[in-house]
Amino acid sequence: MVDALQEIWCALASDGTLIDLRPVPSQCPIEVVTPGSIVHVGEADASGMAADDEAADRAIRDAVEQGWFVLRRDTRFDFDFYWDSVHEKASFIDGSIRMKQAVPSYADLEKVHRDLSTRAQGVARIRCRRQTMLAVYCKASIETL
Repeated sequence: MVDALQEIWCALASDGTLIDLRPVPSQCPIEVVTPGSIVHVGEADASGMAADDEAADRAIRDAVEQGWFVLRRDTRFDFDFYWDSVHEKASFIDGSIRMKQAVPSYADLEKVHRDLSTRAQGVARIRCRRQTMLAVYCKASIETL
C-alpha cells in the first residue's frame, strides 16, 4: 500500500491533493424513521474491512512520516443510508463486503417497519447511520523530501 501512495505522490501535480474518504469500521445503528419519531431497532456490523482499513491507516501514516504528504484536514461525520423497504436494505447489506446485518433479523425489522409505517400513514423509512472519515493531504514539495 505504501508503494501505491508513492505512485500517487509521483502522479500528483506539485500542489496536488490526496483525499482519503472511507467508512469507519464500527457498529451502525439501524432505525425506523417517521415524520414524528425515530425508533432504534438494532445494529449493523460494519467492521468487515477493519484489517484493510488498519493497513491503509498505517500506510498513510508512514507516507506522512516520510514527508510525501502533509495532513491538512482530518474529520469524521455521519453518513445516512435510507431505504423505503426491508427488501431494499437487505439488497444493499447482502451485497456489501463492509457491512453485515447484525440485529434484528430481517423478519423482525419488517414487523417494526410495517407497524410504524401503518401508524405514520405509509411514511416510514429505514435508516442506517454510518460514521465516515475524511482526511485531506497535500503533496509535500520536493524540497521537503
